[in-house]
Amino acid sequence: MRTLYKTLFKQLFCTLCLGLLGLQTANAQKAVTEAPIIGSITFQVGDTRLERNGSSTPLTKGQTLKVGDRLLTGPDGHIHARMIDNGFIAVRPMAKLQIQSYTYAPQDPSANRVGLMLESGVARTISGKAGEAAREHYRFNTPVAAIGLRGTDYVVQALPDATRVSVLKGAVTMSAFGPSCLLSTLSPCTGPLTRELAAGIPQAYMEVRAQGGLPTIVVPESGKDGPNKASPPRPEELHVLSERELAQTTALASEVLRTSTAQPVQPTQPIQPLPPATRPEIAWGRWSNVALPNTPTVVSVLTDDREITFGNALFGLVRPSNSNAFPSTGVIGMNYQGGEAYLQTTQPGQTQTLAPAQLGNTNLQLDFNKRQFSTQLNVTAQGITHPLNAQGSIHSQGLLLVDPSRSNMNLAGVLSNNANEAGYLFDASLSPTQNLVGATRWSR
Repeated sequence: MRTLYKTLFKQLFCTLCLGLLGLQTANAQKAVTEAPIIGSITFQVGDTRLERNGSSTPLTKGQTLKVGDRLLTGPDGHIHARMIDNGFIAVRPMAKLQIQSYTYAPQDPSANRVGLMLESGVARTISGKAGEAAREHYRFNTPVAAIGLRGTDYVVQALPDATRVSVLKGAVTMSAFGPSCLLSTLSPCTGPLTRELAAGIPQAYMEVRAQGGLPTIVVPESGKDGPNKASPPRPEELHVLSERELAQTTALASEVLRTSTAQPVQPTQPIQPLPPATRPEIAWGRWSNVALPNTPTVVSVLTDDREITFGNALFGLVRPSNSNAFPSTGVIGMNYQGGEAYLQTTQPGQTQTLAPAQLGNTNLQLDFNKRQFSTQLNVTAQGITHPLNAQGSIHSQGLLLVDPSRSNMNLAGVLSNNANEAGYLFDASLSPTQNLVGATRWSR
């Protein structure tokens, strides 16, 4: 009899354990099932699938999205998703994109989190309110690079050995992964190996290779190599913004959404732009969070007839929107009209300090016969003079694009009509923690 009781007790105990285990499993499955909805599918066509919790199912319009979901497209597949913060994601053919994090807290913007991973293919993103309110917690990754938010609308192409990004509205930053840019973090990367691209240059894209190094800005004459050409959008994708949203999505987004680790500048009286008759055609301004109170902001120099072209860690460069007529022959030696430079030091914890630097021994030659330029200048910081030089090509849109193999500094510049003026932004890495950053302006 005692043996029978022991047997019954063991059976009852095992049944109870299995019941508890089943309850825990059911609760876990319920928790996964009840994960917050972060968006929904607004359009799909062709071969499209959703991977969630290890299972793959065909996508349908109206299907909801959750953190951890992977969106996959075949050769003819397109996916459009509208997120809870009014953000937009388009996944084009032969692509894989995972939503790694997406938190929107309207009452507590510091809690916002957006993390996307494009494993392969081409995807377009229009940032929503979560990213706009907390761009320091926004990251778009590929296997090769990290992209940070400076604006609103951009297209990314993830290749096996490179990442390319083009900007439709606003601006973005990009950096290859490395010691100063980790895949595991959820914030824009900063430092000497980070570059920015604004939407003011048609057909331009920024590229970083799997081997690392500084991203390069490419402006193909035909635009054949950019992400939008590699995988064009469907007509439905071109009409995702309402008229109100389009009006709000301007080049000023790259200024308003600017991220900087420098201390914010205290509010001052706005700097009035110079009258059109006397002001320079090309100018630079500081981003609003960069503590350079004697330098005008990008907002103050970005008038209705100007557009943002390039940016670096401190400045945005603007020129007239109608700059489209440039010399085809001749050699011009430009006259230096002024500049501004700083030694940027990154302290432990990513805190950055700026020390003023002086510019001297300046020279800029434009050879329109060969469509080449060359420039030299000395930058003196903390008593040490650093000779910098760069060579590169003059693009048909009046852009100065550096050739890294012939330069010891990074440079991106523009010309005004007839090459009456020129301006460029530059930066040069001195060490893993120190970088020279500056801007110059030239005229005939």
